[in-house]
Amino acid sequence: MRSVARWHAPAPSAILAAMLTLALCLSGGALGGQAAPRAWADEAEEAQKAVDDAQATLDDAETRMESIAGDYDALKQDVDELQTRVDEITAQAKDAQQAVIEGRTALGKTAAYEYLNGGSSQSLVTMVLEAQSFSDLIRNLTYLGSVMQFHADEVEAQKERSAQYEQLIDDLNFQKDEQEKKLEELEAKRAEAESVLSEANSKLSNAQSDQAARLEALKQKAEELAAADGATEPVIDENANTLGREDVVDAGTPVQPDPNPTPPAQDPAPSPDPTPDPGVSWSTGIASAYGGSTDPYTPNPGTTATGAVCDDYSMGVAIPVSWPNFRSYFGRTVEISYNGQTVLATINDCGGMGGGSRSLDLQPGVWKAFGFSSCLDWGLRTVSYRIL
Repeated sequence: MRSVARWHAPAPSAILAAMLTLALCLSGGALGGQAAPRAWADEAEEAQKAVDDAQATLDDAETRMESIAGDYDALKQDVDELQTRVDEITAQAKDAQQAVIEGRTALGKTAAYEYLNGGSSQSLVTMVLEAQSFSDLIRNLTYLGSVMQFHADEVEAQKERSAQYEQLIDDLNFQKDEQEKKLEELEAKRAEAESVLSEANSKLSNAQSDQAARLEALKQKAEELAAADGATEPVIDENANTLGREDVVDAGTPVQPDPNPTPPAQDPAPSPDPTPDPGVSWSTGIASAYGGSTDPYTPNPGTTATGAVCDDYSMGVAIPVSWPNFRSYFGRTVEISYNGQTVLATINDCGGMGGGSRSLDLQPGVWKAFGFSSCLDWGLRTVSYRIL
């Protein structure tokens, strides 16, 4: 705002008296009727009106800013509470996800047992033919029944684990969607605060300088609202050894599209955007893979940028260093969707990642959860993701 000289607004009568005195001195008392005094009085009234208008503008701006600040604080509290719920559900979903992965491994062992032993029907025939007595047959049938019941229980337990995981993911998405709505309202309040500031600044460009201090306070409050979500970025762990890794997947590898995008892609499908819109809806980007025993360029186990372990089972991801303030994402959970399946991972590393053309670099536990066997098996694929 343009600064003006500091002065205290006198009453209109005082201004009028001063003006009349000055006019009389300049004209030697011969003013030629009442025209000159009236002109001075009009100017005095206009000056006082400008001061009064400036005062009213500041009063209105302060009132509006107080209302905006109150609404903002309430919305910010709602956002924080929703984030707490998102964090709690995310932790539960990660546990459920791990249980599903372990259950999948157990079912794999069960299937291998069935294959090696010829299946339950063949085992039944074998037991009947090889039984030396009726009591042997009864004992063998009881044993076989126990084995079959165990297998059936494992299948049912895996169904329950999968259902619990899907329910948690649905709840997580609902809470995150609600938070996104609140974040949009917060952004609207920030814009409203900036509008109030701009309007007051425009009206007060020629007002008294003693009102400028009040305007500066409004500006400071608006800046505090804009910076309310700011935080100190974490530092890179001094023992990190995965940062300068060479890309496992060649840059010329064709990018595989998501065969079943969730949420559905827009029509026409937009090009993947490597830069995320954190906390506001989903983003689409290219995901690569690294780490573990199928990556010859990354230590196994390795130490990520946050000091976490990167190995054949780690559920972490790396993000490009080209993202603005990329370190501010460390420790956040990212929800990744591919082929209708959802996996939760932790952002704990960074890298060049094709010069920033890739959005995520998945560690082994993540691409294995999607059903892939190696970094090259995953290759380059288009995924949907959002940072929780």
